[in-house]
Amino acid sequence: MKRREFITSTALSSTLLASGGFLSAFSSSQYDEKDDSLINPIVPIQIFPGFEDKIKSDIIHLKEKYGLKRFLIVGPSKEYRYTGFPKKQVFVGLGELVAHFKEELGKYDIEIGWWCTTTIRIGKGKFQSIIKRDGTVAEEACCPLDADYKDTFSEYVATVVKIAHPFMINFEDDYHLNGGCFCPLHLKEFSEREGRYYSREELQTIFNSKTAEGYRLKKAWGKLSRDSLAGLAKSVREKVDKMAPETRLCLCQSGASEHDGNFTEAVAKAFAGNTRPMVRVYGSSYMSDEPLSLPRSIFNPLYQRQHLPENFELLHESDSFPHTRFFMSSSKLKTFMTAAFAYGLDDSLFYTNQYLENPLEEKGYREMFLKESERFAALKLAVRDCTVGGCEIFRKPATSFNWVNIAGRHGIPYTSKGGKVKLLSGNIVEQMDHDEIVKLLSGSVFLDGDAARLLCQKGYSNLIGAEISSREDTLLPPFYEGVVNPEQFPNIKNRLMYNYAWAFNKRNKDCFYQMKPLAGAEVVTEFLNSRNEPFYPAMTRFENKLGGRVAVMAYSLDDGYINTRSISLFNYSKKELIRSMIEWLGKEPLPVYVKDVPNAFCIFSHSKTKDYSVVVVTGLNSDTFDRFTLAVAPEWQGAKVQLLNNEGIWETVKTAKHNQDFRIEAKVSVMNPVVLKLNKV
Repeated sequence: MKRREFITSTALSSTLLASGGFLSAFSSSQYDEKDDSLINPIVPIQIFPGFEDKIKSDIIHLKEKYGLKRFLIVGPSKEYRYTGFPKKQVFVGLGELVAHFKEELGKYDIEIGWWCTTTIRIGKGKFQSIIKRDGTVAEEACCPLDADYKDTFSEYVATVVKIAHPFMINFEDDYHLNGGCFCPLHLKEFSEREGRYYSREELQTIFNSKTAEGYRLKKAWGKLSRDSLAGLAKSVREKVDKMAPETRLCLCQSGASEHDGNFTEAVAKAFAGNTRPMVRVYGSSYMSDEPLSLPRSIFNPLYQRQHLPENFELLHESDSFPHTRFFMSSSKLKTFMTAAFAYGLDDSLFYTNQYLENPLEEKGYREMFLKESERFAALKLAVRDCTVGGCEIFRKPATSFNWVNIAGRHGIPYTSKGGKVKLLSGNIVEQMDHDEIVKLLSGSVFLDGDAARLLCQKGYSNLIGAEISSREDTLLPPFYEGVVNPEQFPNIKNRLMYNYAWAFNKRNKDCFYQMKPLAGAEVVTEFLNSRNEPFYPAMTRFENKLGGRVAVMAYSLDDGYINTRSISLFNYSKKELIRSMIEWLGKEPLPVYVKDVPNAFCIFSHSKTKDYSVVVVTGLNSDTFDRFTLAVAPEWQGAKVQLLNNEGIWETVKTAKHNQDFRIEAKVSVMNPVVLKLNKV
């Protein structure tokens, strides 16, 4: 019996027994070597002419040794984007290739599907090309409102299905309009919806006006973009249904999806028809092995899991492009996948190999998967009945979420939905109406300088306790930020923090703002010169007349330097300050918090019955810490702590209590997640 046949019934039984009572809900007899209900990644693979037999052998090897059994053959070649719209025979040949591999490999319990690698960007043809917002023509991209293109592309997809009956089709993430198509077809449709004609130039001026009418029209334009993309998906589904209504069609979500009317849900439903909707959500970082951006890169899977319908099947983009460890380590890919499963994603679109004639040259990713697969499965099972918790990174589609860079490196757990304390940054305020703003400010909210400035411009200074403006010109801006009453924060070791943002980021004067506190606001920190003399406040907190609690920091998190490299935000004192401010805002402690360790990424999930929780702590610092301290809320202070090992078993981990915190004897090292379970006893 191979170790990697998903999870054996024996291993799963041990996992369930150690996890604290799951056996009543999930009997071990439900699972055997062929069960795919836990982890069953889908692997893209390219077939090179003349190497078909070798690649078949490689696929069999991936199945027999690593348990990988679902594959997508990619095609047609993206070269058609440059050489012109492909002929139908290209898809006939592709269907025959998929059918051949399906027939040859079916006896090995291997499923073969198709990755449709050209959709909107499919090559110049006789159809209407997309017109970009600046008026240039995207010659390689076809407008989904062109009826002839819609019919032709749908027929091409149906051709492959008729020949091969792939178990699923994944549509490339070129399925988007990147802000809209301004061709005559779209402008005509928009005029019919709005009751008057708008030229492309007119629309650009109105969209950029930042007026109520501008936001309304921009939203209406996004809806048109969404509807045109969903219409193409519906056309494809209808033609597929005539031959294979059971075939699943998966949307490969584009990073531009929110700029085209937030189309993911609508398009996924249109592709699904009567099958379960399926989306590969984006959440990787290409050509990069640096760890610090990891919380931001993996935020979208969390956001989509919490905002798309629960019945959607979500695959993580486990993409290591260009698929060798010259660019992404297997440790980083492991960290991405661990976070994705901790967030409740269903499975992985897993790039274990290259798009070359010898796809198995790089073995690091599949060896990582072999080692980690049982742990992935146990983690997925443990969080199946859990909710991701912590403070909330508050956002709307296509708006800023830069607080994730801060919380994600300070050991602060967060969610994207349902958190008591909201962390708000940047331009999201521009999309909020009066009622939304009042509701927000009646609760608990932490504002960055930019969000606070926009609220002041809208007339809400009296509810946030401060007036925000651009800094006055001075010979030397403040060198330091200092805590006004350090005795209120006993865990802070340095009252002072550096403020060199003005020196290191001279191009943006508004990387931090000048704040004037209003009556009743408490100044928590202030900017200082080298002689310890104050300039103006840097952080305030305030309880307003609505009963809401509001904290404001002067720094603009929309500034790229501030939210990634600023020593003003990333230091031990600011880490503790932000934690303390969040707890003051919420009038309760965070559920957990990673103390002391710099650049610690923390995920917290609690079961719906709140009798256990799962905590994932990942080091983003290249140093290894032999142990770490986990501050826990009172409800978890009596919990039994377990560690998930590589065999997928929850084992007792050595801990010591220190002032109600847990001192945990487990190493925190770079991109090597520590997975804990807190069981109430």
